[in-house]
Amino acid sequence: MTTRTLVLTTLLLAAGTGSLLAQPATSPEPPAQPGQAQPPQPAQAPRARTGAQTPEQPVPPPPPPAPPVAAARRNGQPVNVKIEFTITDQRGGGSAVKRTISVVVADLHTGQIRSVSDVAGISTGVLPLNVDTTPELLTDGKIRLGFNLQYDWAAPLDGSAPPARGTVMKTAMHDSVSLILESGKSMVAAQSADPIGDRQVTVEVKATILR
Repeated sequence: MTTRTLVLTTLLLAAGTGSLLAQPATSPEPPAQPGQAQPPQPAQAPRARTGAQTPEQPVPPPPPPAPPVAAARRNGQPVNVKIEFTITDQRGGGSAVKRTISVVVADLHTGQIRSVSDVAGISTGVLPLNVDTTPELLTDGKIRLGFNLQYDWAAPLDGSAPPARGTVMKTAMHDSVSLILESGKSMVAAQSADPIGDRQVTVEVKATILR
């Protein structure tokens, strides 16, 4: 064999080997037999939807409003208030009877007066004179005053003879008032009348700020 023939043979063998190496070694899939499950196919990427509108999401309701914060109760100023009640009891054309009650109370506090009399000749035998009052100092220097007053009084009777039919034995009065006062000035807060007799009761109140 000549040298030229040997060179050509070597080049041909090298070209054939390179083509064989360039091809991937894949084995052909055997055909599926009847009754045999097909091998799984590779999953395909989902296609993008075009032109389709997404449904609108419902708007959540707004949150409920926060409950109001209760204002802190004021303890009151370190000031005392003198409160005077004058009760005028008038029966017909007779002379009027006056009773005066006074109490000193701190701002935004309650003062109480309790007075009870035992009287012979009436059914209950007890006549009260009770007062509850609460002053409040306002920013303009005035006083807001609330009070409850209970005043009972027996009718004068002649002890020599039993009372006639229809005679008023006792009259009870109960006033509940809230009003604005100027310091040191009196005001008529209530006027009551006997529902049967000719008795009238007037309640006058005065509040004075004590500095």
